[in-house]
Amino acid sequence: MSTELGDLLDFEVTDEGSDFVVYRGAVSSVFTIGPKVHGGTLQMMSAAAARDALYRLSDQAPPAGTSAIAVASDFLAAPDPAEVELAVRLAKRGRTVSLAQVQVRQGDRVMVDSSVTLGQPDDGDPYHSGDTVLEDLPPAPTPDGVAIDDSPLGEVMHLAPAMDLVLDPHWFPVLRGEQGAPQIRGWTRPKDRAAQPSTMTVDFPVLVCDVSPPVVMNLGLFGWAPTVQLTTYLRRVPHSGPDGTGWLRFAATTTEVGRGMFSEDHTVVDETGALVAQSRQLALIPSAR
Repeated sequence: MSTELGDLLDFEVTDEGSDFVVYRGAVSSVFTIGPKVHGGTLQMMSAAAARDALYRLSDQAPPAGTSAIAVASDFLAAPDPAEVELAVRLAKRGRTVSLAQVQVRQGDRVMVDSSVTLGQPDDGDPYHSGDTVLEDLPPAPTPDGVAIDDSPLGEVMHLAPAMDLVLDPHWFPVLRGEQGAPQIRGWTRPKDRAAQPSTMTVDFPVLVCDVSPPVVMNLGLFGWAPTVQLTTYLRRVPHSGPDGTGWLRFAATTTEVGRGMFSEDHTVVDETGALVAQSRQLALIPSAR
């Protein structure tokens, strides 16, 4: 795992009981969009803390590979990039599915309140698999792809030290000073795949389900679009190649942008085209604040 991602998920246990664990963590400024902490980052931390708590508190170890399969988060406030507390309470410890409640706190305030469902990701060939908007996007970035490291977007999205993120220029006309459909897609992967390739398989897809710039940018609506609620489904373990260098492809779309809020759907597939994760969030458009 890259240093940045590794530090983000390096928790310290500060309290523990029969059905709860409290962790101390820290969010660096790398995981901010403008001055605000990236919502998918907080979901990823919550999912990782819930998984650790389940293994820590279970008398019998859960089946190998047990991880978050659904995360539903309410964003009550935007934390600063600083130390946070993650309080995990296990509501159910089941043989197939377990449930944890996770609160991300800063100071005396709850910032994010999440319900994390833990179980076994799907495996094998699906009974049915429909086309996605990523069907015609190659498994790896095209030469004309726009990397955030090399674009003005990197001045707002500070994630480059932790991951490679490349946007499909055909779906991001705002970079050409134009407007277009509110949809964005691209490719991403952790910066340091060799350090711990498992980051591709367990934690990283949660973050990817909120990795796109807000789709309303293509409509000329700029600024912070605060997430109100975000629900993420982790469908399967991604195939990342024999050396862990495979890319995940993502697409962010919406069906309607209202005057005050919009929904945004993420679809994430691996290099084979298999569906890895999906999310839907409700966010406020910048002009509504």
